[in-house]
Amino acid sequence: MVPPRRPPPPAWVGSMAMAQLALWLGLYAPLKTLVPLLAAQIAAGGAGLGPVVGFGPGLSPSKEALLAAVTLAGSLVAVVATPLAGSLCDRSRGRWEQRSTWVGAGSLGAALAIGLLPQARSGLALLLLWGLANLGLAACLAGLHGSAADRVPMGEQGSLWGWVGLAQPLGLVLGVGLCSLLLPQLQLAAWVLAVLLVAANGPYLALERRQPAKTLAQARFEIQPLGQGTISPSQAAARSPSQSPRLTSPQRWPLALAAFRHGPFARLWISRFLLYLGWSISTVYLLYFLEDRLGLAQARALEALTLLLALYAGATALASALAGPLSDRLGRRLPLVWVGTGGMALACALMLISQSLPLALVGASLLGLAYGTYGASHQALVVEQLPSGEHHGRDLGLFNGANSAAMVVSPVLAWALVSGLGGYGSLFLAATLLILISALPLLRLGE
Repeated sequence: MVPPRRPPPPAWVGSMAMAQLALWLGLYAPLKTLVPLLAAQIAAGGAGLGPVVGFGPGLSPSKEALLAAVTLAGSLVAVVATPLAGSLCDRSRGRWEQRSTWVGAGSLGAALAIGLLPQARSGLALLLLWGLANLGLAACLAGLHGSAADRVPMGEQGSLWGWVGLAQPLGLVLGVGLCSLLLPQLQLAAWVLAVLLVAANGPYLALERRQPAKTLAQARFEIQPLGQGTISPSQAAARSPSQSPRLTSPQRWPLALAAFRHGPFARLWISRFLLYLGWSISTVYLLYFLEDRLGLAQARALEALTLLLALYAGATALASALAGPLSDRLGRRLPLVWVGTGGMALACALMLISQSLPLALVGASLLGLAYGTYGASHQALVVEQLPSGEHHGRDLGLFNGANSAAMVVSPVLAWALVSGLGGYGSLFLAATLLILISALPLLRLGE
């Protein structure tokens, strides 16, 4: 597939932003409100996971342990399903060949599982439903990111992810705000989220089916190193070994992991994993942090959570809108990635010393500005480093596994830090260090 030379129409970009809004609404809104509240209810009622996670009869995990187990299960599903769905999305034929089919089916499956979350009467039921929701969201993510790589020229990727950066935090805040508004009606809140998840994908599905991305071009193209345009096969053959991408022996890697043969892709994956691990552990217990460390009652904590996320979302949207197009004009992504990484580490350091809501709100605002700067520029950098033009879905699914893998580790690490290794102070210290360390793999990445 040749890289597209003309950007898609504004209507398609807007529909992609809406679909990404739906994705975040479906993932993070339940994770920040419904799942913690349901975990607390189930733990208080004694209906935990029991022998499944090593608790004996009559014993129930704490709300922190149960939330960690449920989050871990969903993340394990995502880390396996996301690259698998991406590979299948690339190779599918017939009705399933279109990216939009994966987005539509995935969003419907996820919506159904989210709608049923409040029906869970045990930790095991909550775990299974959240795992099913993550399975549907993985299929949705594979289709959306594959379509973005298929349609958008390399020089326009920053602008695209800038627009997406506007929509993602809006989905988070919209979902959390609706849940807070509809509480204590958890079932109503869940079905509202489910309906919005499906409806927000509607414009994308309608536009994508008119001209599927995978039919836009048929020729293949070779690896595109940083800062260079498309390389023809004859040009690739003429390159010296010192100019070639760092590849290891193909026999060492299964097909689904083939992108790791490309050195820059592997370094970007490791960097994203470390940064998301730091970011994730800082947000796993955000509601509990407001209740237990800042001493807020649950109703007040929910209000504070909505305000905190609104500030984060607004700052993220602003920074994404500026950073994405700026990285396109500069022709360089890494300087903005450095700025975003440093800002996120500083924001977690502020949360480390926070003993009051105002300082936490400042930290959330800084985190949003930094994450928006990082997200738009880093994702564009990743798309530029995809090693194969005919495997966009597979390789982006593999890369998104860095996010999912971080979320597999983060609930266990966060639970260990909060419960036995120093509490919330050690949690935010670890988050700060992990985000800083995430910059190290990029030191060898030149532009």
